[in-house]
Amino acid sequence: MARHPSILQITTHDSGRHFGCYGHSTLHTPTIDALAADGVRLTRYFATVPICSASRATQLTGFYPQTHGLMDLCGYPFRWRIRDDVRHMSQLLKAAAYTTHLFGIQHEVVREELPRLEFNSIQGQGFPTAKAIAADVADFLRSRGKEPAPFYAQIGFFQTHTPFDHGGVEPDDEHGVEIPPYLADCESSRRAIAAFQGAIRHVDEAVSVIVEALHESGREDDTIVVFTTDHGIEMPRAKWFLYDPGIAIACIVRYPEAGVTGGGACDLLLSNVDYLPTILDLAAIPAPDGLHGKSFAASLRGECSEPLREAVFALYHKSQSRCVRTNRFSLIRHFDAPIDFAAVPVRFEEVLAKRGISQVELFDLETDPNQFENVADKLEHEDVRARLDTMLWEWMESVDDPLLKGPVRTPSYEAAMGDYRAWRGSAGT
Repeated sequence: MARHPSILQITTHDSGRHFGCYGHSTLHTPTIDALAADGVRLTRYFATVPICSASRATQLTGFYPQTHGLMDLCGYPFRWRIRDDVRHMSQLLKAAAYTTHLFGIQHEVVREELPRLEFNSIQGQGFPTAKAIAADVADFLRSRGKEPAPFYAQIGFFQTHTPFDHGGVEPDDEHGVEIPPYLADCESSRRAIAAFQGAIRHVDEAVSVIVEALHESGREDDTIVVFTTDHGIEMPRAKWFLYDPGIAIACIVRYPEAGVTGGGACDLLLSNVDYLPTILDLAAIPAPDGLHGKSFAASLRGECSEPLREAVFALYHKSQSRCVRTNRFSLIRHFDAPIDFAAVPVRFEEVLAKRGISQVELFDLETDPNQFENVADKLEHEDVRARLDTMLWEWMESVDDPLLKGPVRTPSYEAAMGDYRAWRGSAGT
């Protein structure tokens, strides 16, 4: 390749893998499905956190949250932030002579710190609809034409975050509604899912605008196009939870010039900590030293199918929980009181009641893909639990997980204690 490719990255909010190309037949996603049919679809790709800021920071820095520093939400009053010595994808690409452009939302920094990401241009801040953001992206693509300098366009849609009718989006039940197995099949669930499907349809229509503009620009072949999501859908037992519905995410990559095309599927077990080194690898840009992520670019090009990981890892700060997931098993360890599942309207209440609430949850995904039966205390799974526990402890040690030193003090707690110390000082004591 004579020069670096441009990079066009689209990220949605709270969508998981809910697209037609991932087997959801009630969804209207012809554009995203066509992108998958012309690119490569990841089938075992997981987020490191089932919430937006921390997951996106992992994707765009190549480090686990314990290292990049943003372990929960970046906005107020949470105040988590990416460490000053950690570089974001936009900074790395700008240093590689890219022009960098932000369209729509990002959740890696608060608005006051947005300049640190060093974007050349920023459009669509606030909460515009996906279609409004897509119109700005289309104008940008058409205006560039075949300009030789590569660009990085980071596109963030508010959809499919709640409220699902944001911007006047209508529910979509044209092909029926699909109730996930962990939700009760009742009228309220059907209304919520229809509204969610409407938001998904709106996203697909917005992606269509962008894809068409890229085609018109003549830059299709030498542009890496990525469509991905940050974590699971905003439903009980999905977002905010370390079960698969919370951390299983979509990722579709198309880059014809490098052979990332043809509608194939990459079935490797992967984490979104692997995203940044992979995109840099595809763009022929050296990755920074010490990243936690591993490039799977060779697999996307069809050159290698060897496993990169035996397991992926995830955390959720608010419940002080950590997770290790292999292809066969998932182990979730709670360092604080586990969430009471009776408090959310999930299905199989009798199963949950029989299972009880445990500090450690172990699931055999082969026999129990919905993760309803905790087998952590079953004698026949003793060896599996020990092996996964070892993997989890070793991962936590490798990233210097603060939980190993005690309960984590949040930035909001530290700010409150700063106010307390100031009060003590003014009180003269």
